[in-house]
Amino acid sequence: MPSCCCRCLLFVVLLLLSGCVRQSAIDYYLSGQLAADRGKLDEASEDLTKAIEKNPHLSLAYMARGEVAKAKGDYQKAAGDFEKVTKIEPFNFHAHYQLGLMYQYLKRFADAVVAYQKAVEIRPLDPEANINLAVVYIQMGSPWRGLPYAERAVAGADDSPNTHANLGILYAQLGRSAQAITELKRSIELNSKQPEVYLNLATEFMRQGRYELARNVLATAQILTPTAEVSERLGLCYYKLADLPSAKAAYGDAIRLNAKYAPGLNGMGVVAMTESLHTTPPDLDLARQAVAYWQQSLQLDADQPVIKQLVEKYSASSK
Repeated sequence: MPSCCCRCLLFVVLLLLSGCVRQSAIDYYLSGQLAADRGKLDEASEDLTKAIEKNPHLSLAYMARGEVAKAKGDYQKAAGDFEKVTKIEPFNFHAHYQLGLMYQYLKRFADAVVAYQKAVEIRPLDPEANINLAVVYIQMGSPWRGLPYAERAVAGADDSPNTHANLGILYAQLGRSAQAITELKRSIELNSKQPEVYLNLATEFMRQGRYELARNVLATAQILTPTAEVSERLGLCYYKLADLPSAKAAYGDAIRLNAKYAPGLNGMGVVAMTESLHTTPPDLDLARQAVAYWQQSLQLDADQPVIKQLVEKYSASSK
């Protein structure tokens, strides 16, 4: 009798060692999560797929596999998994939110709107869902439709710089410059290291003709993160303030940062032509430089009718 028990015990041990013990859907789900935590995304996806095969209604496994696909940049596959969760659990906020995010990444904006709207129905004051829905409407060219959600995001957030910034951008697109400036300033107060917000704030000041304020804002942005766009905008401010040497230096910085940045070349051309026309008689060498900058810009972007007109107008006179 004891020998029989020993044989049974040995058989069980052999089964365990050979991996013949059947794993449940939850077992595969847990091993998939552990693999994902270790950064082994392919292994995680395989285990989670096995969990789904064992239990096609295990929403946790679909959700986890969707997160893995998202981490791998496979947004289409991730969307499929998140959509499956919304079918199994219609009131799962995270599934609807993540589905909206995937559609937004895929530029399927109409689908993103539907998913985000469902998310905010479940959690009406969630700041991320509301602000993302507002941003999608901006991307669709309908900022006025996103305004209520952006305002709700600010109301529901704990004074988030991101929500204030996006609300400011939305106000700017709607032509509500004063409100845009208020929100963009608040965003910077909450997080002073946001060069893109400084750029938006400067744009609003320039729209109002307040070039000194715009210059100061852009100078700060340039210190934080020098970019060709910031330098070009700074050059325009200096030009509007009749400071041609500083404008020329800023436009030069823009070209050094990006030699193929057409607006920077256009700015250099405008400064050179302005300097030419300020001399009596006009300095032909400066005029030729201006035309050369504009021609170089047109080689990068031929769809610039104003620059084409300037080249045609001044080419003959600069010979």
